[in-house]
Amino acid sequence: MRAVIRDWQPRNRITTPFAGTPSYVNSGIIKAVMKSGEKISVAQIDYQEFDEENFQYVISPYWEIIDGLPASVFQGIPGIDMDLRLERYYRVNYIPTFIAERTPSENREDLWEILESVGLDYYDRFEWLLRTTMRAANDNLIVERRRMSQVVEEFTTGMLSALQYGDKIIVDSMEAIADTSAGFTDGIFTVVTNGVDIISQSGQILVDAMTRAAMVPIVVTQRMITRREHAANRRDGIEHAKKNGKYTGRKPIEVDEKVLQQVNRELKDGMITVEEAMRRTKIGSKSTFYRKLRNLN
Repeated sequence: MRAVIRDWQPRNRITTPFAGTPSYVNSGIIKAVMKSGEKISVAQIDYQEFDEENFQYVISPYWEIIDGLPASVFQGIPGIDMDLRLERYYRVNYIPTFIAERTPSENREDLWEILESVGLDYYDRFEWLLRTTMRAANDNLIVERRRMSQVVEEFTTGMLSALQYGDKIIVDSMEAIADTSAGFTDGIFTVVTNGVDIISQSGQILVDAMTRAAMVPIVVTQRMITRREHAANRRDGIEHAKKNGKYTGRKPIEVDEKVLQQVNRELKDGMITVEEAMRRTKIGSKSTFYRKLRNLN
């Protein structure tokens, strides 16, 4: 694993960070979404405001996780030169590509409708992003809100889904994670791919950044193989059901035709994105969405 650069010299005003303490901070975690739906934490992204309307974005990659991910899961963060391997990337008084391509600009005609859809009555594109689950069309990255404080707690069943990078859980032993092999596999996958440390009651470190770096490629590959096996078994089951005349397929998704007609017109006029159209029609699959449009036309 190549070293992470912590003393990089900024090359221009856009990459030269402000000194001092920001007056306002909002924070998120960038996550790569696997084809099977699992989310893997790959970086922290902070929005910071300073006096005189100055601001900066700070992206801090989780390198020990990123280095173990295959290209099919993570291809980089748009607008960030990952080859530099910086501890932090700054964008000062500048909207990063990553933010610009997945948030509404101030000039959109339907801006206030979009803001109101997530309960915003003011323009804050980063806060809007934290309140949505929308993705850009050309990658598999989302942003979820990050807590400003880290958790250090004794492990309890059901807490894993709420944990985030930097949290620590205390266990009697690794067996406490789950009482079945499948549950243990899921639990370790969640812990490792979201940057959670595990500590024993005696203070022994069971999982930390160093062990995580070695475990990421193993747990991700195992998950990909398991999902392929499940998909193959499902296909075999469907074929068997078809031969026995018992397979009727999935129930079609019901969509309000008036809503579909409206978003179809707005799409053609370039007023909304495909992601926005899918959100308004409550269709989660692009293939299903386009099929509905073809049937409509």
